[in-house]
Amino acid sequence: MSNDTQFFDLHITGVGYVNRIREVTPKRGDAFWACDISALTGPADDVDYRRFDCRVSGQEAQKLVKKFSATVADRQEKGLAEPKILIGFKLGDLYTDTFTRTKGDRAGETAVSLKARLLFINWVKVDGEKVYEAPRRDETASIETNTQQDEARSSDAGTAPQTGDMGSVGAAETVAA
Repeated sequence: MSNDTQFFDLHITGVGYVNRIREVTPKRGDAFWACDISALTGPADDVDYRRFDCRVSGQEAQKLVKKFSATVADRQEKGLAEPKILIGFKLGDLYTDTFTRTKGDRAGETAVSLKARLLFINWVKVDGEKVYEAPRRDETASIETNTQQDEARSSDAGTAPQTGDMGSVGAAETVAA
């Protein structure tokens, strides 16, 4: 009997602007980082935006969002305009949350917020300048998978690994990873 739990993941990838960076301290539980992402959608000459309220979950994403927060605070301290932070992202666990508007002309109306977990940041541009690019995960995973398969084959057969042998499952594992 296997104790492995299987999941079906729904991921959203896109490009968007990071806004409202904040550290959330709930009454119960641990503090966490959150932000809004205004994702770009539609044709490049007539862009529309979809807003996602995100809990930052990925470890590297958490480090980057903390840096974004420091950059925003530094600019505000100097009296400068807030930076435009554009990212390539991956979100997971999308769900909706309804709330009642409390301000403005539409106060009292029910509205819907799209919520998700920010899992991964592929790259970052601050005011149009690329400041971060994540290492390519597929190349790293492929190398590790092939090395592990070669080591397993050599220990099973008692021979040295063969150079260039992709194995029968390596490519599929790389795609699925």
